[in-house]
Amino acid sequence: MDLKKPVRLSLSRQVLNAMESMIRSGQWKVGDRIPAEPELARAFSVSHNTIREALQSLIHMGMLEARPGDGTYVMASDRFAVAVSNRLRESELPQILEARLALEKEIARLAAVKRTEEDLEILEAALKDCHARVRPGIEDDMLFHAAVARATHNPVLAELYNVIIRNVQENLENLLEEKQYDPGAMKLHDDLLDAIRGRKADAAENIIVKIVEFDTVSISGEPPE
Repeated sequence: MDLKKPVRLSLSRQVLNAMESMIRSGQWKVGDRIPAEPELARAFSVSHNTIREALQSLIHMGMLEARPGDGTYVMASDRFAVAVSNRLRESELPQILEARLALEKEIARLAAVKRTEEDLEILEAALKDCHARVRPGIEDDMLFHAAVARATHNPVLAELYNVIIRNVQENLENLLEEKQYDPGAMKLHDDLLDAIRGRKADAAENIIVKIVEFDTVSISGEPPE
């Protein structure tokens, strides 16, 4: 019997794994600034060099980003999200919009079927923020659609959606900011919530097609094929 000797993980690898787990679990969310090196060193009871080595590995993976004079921020929830983000950066805009449409159609259907009363409360609060434009840019709209994705109770779909919509935000926010909250666009969002509330999967899918078409016309002047 050929047994392999267990590999003892280095301190920096143990810290890296712990940090990655904190990101995956949502304890450190995408967009959050993580604690500074001295605080992390105290929390993990390790040296600054060990913390720095773990951070550099996560930065190299694309999960963290160091911003000089500001701090270190979470950029992706896991390595899968990093891989998808890298692939999107190599893709043409029409391909990304097609992928978004295909994904959101299934998300809308599943949300209508699987949503819970708690999901509805979250969706209603997110849509209220959309109408009030509480946050800058298109953040409120993104949070509403992210809540729809979570209402599918399929973490893979929710994660894929988050990666794609973050790419859209990074590249197209200036084009979408005013159009995203147009009365016509907001009426479609109201209709989508009504369809999900009523568990009308076909209606939810049809409405999301109109929403994505509205965005696509705003970006390119042409509806999706």
